[in-house]
Order: sequence, then structure tokens, then C-alpha cells
Amino acid sequence: MLAGRRRFLVLFAAVGFSLVFFTYNYWAHIRNTLSYASRPLWDSPDGPREIIPHYHADGLEVGPDVCALHGWAPRAQEAEAWDAVLFSGELDLLEIRLHELSGVVDRFFILESNRTFTGRPKPLVFADARARFAHFEDRIVYEALEGPQAADDGTEEDPWKWEAYQRNTMTALLKAHLARQPRAPLVLFSDVDEIPAAHTLRLVKRCAAPSPLHLQMRTFLYSFEWPVGWGSWRAQVHEWAEGTYYRHSMAGMQALADAGWHCSYCFRRLSEFADKMQGFSHADRLNGDASLLEPRRIQQVVCEGKDIFGMLPEAYSYKDMIQLMNPEPSRSMTSIPKYLIENAARFKFLLPGGCEREA
Repeated sequence: MLAGRRRFLVLFAAVGFSLVFFTYNYWAHIRNTLSYASRPLWDSPDGPREIIPHYHADGLEVGPDVCALHGWAPRAQEAEAWDAVLFSGELDLLEIRLHELSGVVDRFFILESNRTFTGRPKPLVFADARARFAHFEDRIVYEALEGPQAADDGTEEDPWKWEAYQRNTMTALLKAHLARQPRAPLVLFSDVDEIPAAHTLRLVKRCAAPSPLHLQMRTFLYSFEWPVGWGSWRAQVHEWAEGTYYRHSMAGMQALADAGWHCSYCFRRLSEFADKMQGFSHADRLNGDASLLEPRRIQQVVCEGKDIFGMLPEAYSYKDMIQLMNPEPSRSMTSIPKYLIENAARFKFLLPGGCEREA
């Protein structure tokens, strides 16, 4: 009896020690898993609540009747449009973006830092590859931003603080050019990988849409092979006014449906995935697990459409969570950027069957 009790106590102590050890070393991952798994019970989607139906067909001319369909009046004069992005190195997506918007955007504002949002050093990628965008040179306003140096103790910059500083710098850059404008332009605020469709910009240039207006985009992961819903809404168009500032947060309650494409983590090289995982504002999801950065693992999740951080999907219902955990590839490429289709051989990695990435 006594020997059995001792074995039980030893087993209990071993299990308890293992549980404490595992919890201490993997607490961040456990916390995130519990948070994401229970999210449908306590959270609801953020973003605009009023989704405006979007009317478009190939060859449709935007006139008063089309404006009226959207509940808007026609503009007396077509508005000028500017596109403003913080550039972190997404050369392929930037090329696709500029060609998609070439016929509707009057100026492209590009701000690039030599530091990531977490303060890690990075090259000025756009500056080094500027010749690639020579076709747009007369419309590009580019500024390089010196980032913060690492602290003496080796700690990284607060990513949210540095991101906010870059957005404030973009606001100042836009204001400097706005001072010379006779009339306030429409300014598009979005990340490089949030690409509005050209017809969307043409619509809001010719019709008096509300300002600000969010742009609801279909989201894709790794390529246009993996659609993951319509949760993207942070891209937005503002008719610049007193108090406007460059932002990537909710600015109003209205969003135009099906207004473009958000291609998240759509990179050509495996090293680019690792760089973004370490360098953007959610780098804390790594939880110190260097194995998540292994090229072979990254290649596998890209081909399977699974979460690159190995976490449960961010979903607000268990139905969506289950669907995102077992994604189905899309074989429909009928509504993607025209430039991507025209240059399919160059951008094969963004199309079905092209999941193998360069080292």
C-alpha cells in the first residue's frame, strides 16, 4: 500500500513538473491557442458595418446612372487620385499594383525605411530597384526614412510605435504636396499588398462617394490560389480635408464591396517570408520559436495554404475556423489583376500550381 502511494506521488510530481515546465516554456503559444480557439465565443468582426453593393461589368462606362446605382451623385469634375503606401520590400506586388492603377492614379507616394517595424535593419529595396519602375517615374514621389537604431541592451523597437511614426511621416509628406494643390485630391491609404481594382478608383473619381470610404477586398494567402474570405477592409479612400491623416485603422462605417485584392504573404522567395515574420508588427507570434522560420517548413505551409505561424486561424465562427484550417484551393482566375494574367510566366508563383518558392 505504501509503495503504491509512493509511486503515485512520484508520478504526480513528474506530471506536475512536466506541466509546469511545458507551461513556462510555451506559455505564449498556449495563450494564443486558447485565445484564438475561444474567439468565436467572445469576439465579433471589427470594421465597417454598412457594405455598399458594388456594380461593375467589363466595358461599363461610369456615368450618372452608375453613380446613382451606388447611391451617389456624379462629380462635376473627375477627382485627382493619389496612392500612398509604406513600402517594405514587396517589389512584385508593387509592380502589379502600379500597373493596375496606372490609368487612374495621378501620383504614387512611396515611403521606405531602412528599418522594419520591429527595428531590424533592411536595405532600401525600392531605391535599389527604381529602374524597374521607370515607366512611372514622373508620377512617383519617393522618400527614404532613417529608422531607429537598436538599443544598447539589444532590445528591438516597439513595432506599433515605429509603425505609427512611419504613418505620421507619410501624413507630413502628403501635406507638403497638398499645399500646392488647387483642389483636394482623393488619397488612397492601403498597404502594398492591398491592391484596389482600377475600376474601383475610376468609380470613386467620377462619383461623389462618401469620405472616408473603406474598400472591402477579397483576401488571398501566399498566392491567388488560396482565397480566405472577405475580411480585408483597412484599405480606404479619403477626400483630403482638415484633420485627415494617413491611417490603416477604421475611419468610417461604410465600405464598398468587392473593391480589390489583398494578397497576404505573397512573396517570391522563402527568405522574404522569414523577413516579414520577424519584421512586422505581429512578430510576437513567433514566440521565440526559430523552427517556424525554417525554409522547408515555410515551403510546406505555402503549398498547403496553412497558417505560417502554426496558429489557429483568426475566425469569428467555428464554421469559418474549420474551413480555414482545411483550405480549398481556387481554380478560378477570372477576377484577378489584368497585369498578373498578362505576365503569368513572370509571376507564376502567384497562380495555381506555382507554390514552389525560390530559396
